[in-house]
Amino acid sequence: MKTKDLLIEIGCEEIPARMLPGATAALARVLLSLLDKAKLAHGDAQLFWSSRRLAVLVPETQSEMPPREETLMGPPARAAWDGDGNPTRAAEGFARKQGLEAADLKPVETDRGVYAAAVIQREALGVGDLLAPGFEKAVRGISFPKTMRWGVGLGSFVRPVQWLLALSGEEILPLSLFGVRAGRQTWAHRTLSDHAVSIRAAGSWESQLAEAYVVADPAKRRERLHAALRTAAKDQAGVLNEDEGLLAESADMVEVPAAIAGSFEQKFVDELPEEILKTCLKHHQKAFSIHREGKVLSAFAVAVNMPEDPEGHIRRGHEWVNSGRLEDALFFWREDRKHALVKRAAQLEGVLFQRELGTYSSKSRRVRRLSQQLGSRMGLDDAQIAALAHSAALARADLVTGLVGEFPELQGIAGGLLARAEGLPEAVTTTIYDLYRPASAEDALPETLLGRILALADRLDTLVGGIAVGLMPSGSKDPFALRRAGLGAVRLAASCELDLRSSVEIALQGYSGGDFGPDLRGTATGTLQALEEFLLERFSALEEKQGAHYDEINAVRAVARTSFEPGDLSRRLSALRGFRGSEDFLALAGAAKRVRNILLQAKGRGDVTVPGQNAEFLGAEAEKELAADLFEAGQYMAQDRERGAYGAALGRLAGLRTVVDRFFDEVLVMDPDDSLRQARLGLLASFDLLAHEIVDLSELVVEGQ
Repeated sequence: MKTKDLLIEIGCEEIPARMLPGATAALARVLLSLLDKAKLAHGDAQLFWSSRRLAVLVPETQSEMPPREETLMGPPARAAWDGDGNPTRAAEGFARKQGLEAADLKPVETDRGVYAAAVIQREALGVGDLLAPGFEKAVRGISFPKTMRWGVGLGSFVRPVQWLLALSGEEILPLSLFGVRAGRQTWAHRTLSDHAVSIRAAGSWESQLAEAYVVADPAKRRERLHAALRTAAKDQAGVLNEDEGLLAESADMVEVPAAIAGSFEQKFVDELPEEILKTCLKHHQKAFSIHREGKVLSAFAVAVNMPEDPEGHIRRGHEWVNSGRLEDALFFWREDRKHALVKRAAQLEGVLFQRELGTYSSKSRRVRRLSQQLGSRMGLDDAQIAALAHSAALARADLVTGLVGEFPELQGIAGGLLARAEGLPEAVTTTIYDLYRPASAEDALPETLLGRILALADRLDTLVGGIAVGLMPSGSKDPFALRRAGLGAVRLAASCELDLRSSVEIALQGYSGGDFGPDLRGTATGTLQALEEFLLERFSALEEKQGAHYDEINAVRAVARTSFEPGDLSRRLSALRGFRGSEDFLALAGAAKRVRNILLQAKGRGDVTVPGQNAEFLGAEAEKELAADLFEAGQYMAQDRERGAYGAALGRLAGLRTVVDRFFDEVLVMDPDDSLRQARLGLLASFDLLAHEIVDLSELVVEGQ
């Protein structure tokens, strides 16, 4: 079998950095799917990208499919030929579809009987011939957050396609995309070497691009850029403020990784809070701040797409733009401090939260009441609840500040900084500051308990209102960002040890009309059910990301029917995962499934399946032993559950394996005697209760069942 390196590169106009990794991964999936469909052997895909290209290299790809004989099964013989042996319409249709005559069909014996078959001699086909029929359609099917149309409107893609490079070893593949035929040409760095590069072979592509000032490997580009940024910071007698997200984005904005350092006036460091300065540099200019001994300096480092700046033109350009943005930030910081947050909060009456849900002023009142109620449930004292109420009243006031209007990334942070500058209590300033945390599944939670309660109350209000008025996310659409709010609510509730079901009920009561916005209490049942399922899905997504299996998650979700406290569910899941590999535990899970099925069937026949029913009729040694062990385990498990010792409780369950196995080996459950049958079903019902006390064991997938 001949193998060659396979390379596909799609050249485009500049692609936004945030889209590059996902777009290249999608291209790799498309290419590997086509290879697998063609039954061509191949190695693992290697992904490359830069601002103007998406590329996938698949090493050791089978370069051709040799000549072969292929047998295609058609209709059963009885349907393909009549009693006289003449082909039927079914046979003629099948043969025509294969490009044959009905007389060419042959009967073939299979495990399922005799079938009409077409034996076809396939010619040798190269990898290009096998990929070509489905390539363009599959690539066009890749989805992007945003696409563009160009030319005569042949279709849409992430950006207009300028070239297509497709090689199997040295051979050009017969592919095309959006009217562009594949060749062996790619393009060098736009400024340093703006010319076409003829690639000799797939294996030399990366090195030839490097000679043309393009580092195609994103990992290498990122590593080199990181070193350059650190050097630039060192040249300013400082240390780079490390930021993995900004580093990744910056590396995907350049093709030749390099960095420069620049400076700005000291007044920005002296007057602006560090958070505002860093945000201004990062979000608006993609620049890294620099610090020394924990203090930010009046300097920055930034990625550039040129290895040198001998005349300093690039540096001066960045300094000019950065200084302008910092000047804006300083102006707004000074102006915003002229008015107290309480006056800003009054302006929220004119800011719409959502058309059907009212203004941000109404939302603030709901969140204030809800946060106080949640705080009371958690046992906060009067001073803490007062601080919560104060924070909630002012938390959204920064929406009407110039800072947030110019720098939306500062929402919450700006409010906290302004509150601190105003001299408000630290408990209030930190709670306001952390309102928007966590912003993602990986983001840190608010540092204080008050901050977590307020952030949870805010998200619950958004979730209840959004779902009540029909804004449930669908597919990729989530205009109200409810998925993000749901992930945050689950994490926050876990950190506060709060039950989400009852918390959602309280949040819904907040929509009671009047000053609190619309009265949505009439939608209570539907909203509660929809939101509970929605939040359970978010819980599942978080746990799956931590490595939990779907059946383990299902086993824990079943417990949420009675109590939906994410922190408690996570601890149950952790205990379950710790026992998952135990042979005794897996055997017991299988027994739990068997017991559940027996009880369901018995109920269907009208048998009584009440725990402990007719216990006096138990006489066999195996059933007496099981009854005694179940009683003892139940007592200890109740104590374990009370103190949250779920691992100990599951260990006691695993210890029942021997007596359960003996019971099924020696006892006939469905005895003809009614009293004895009901007694044994009652015993199994007692076991069923224990088997679902901590997690639902019957949800676990057991091999062979």
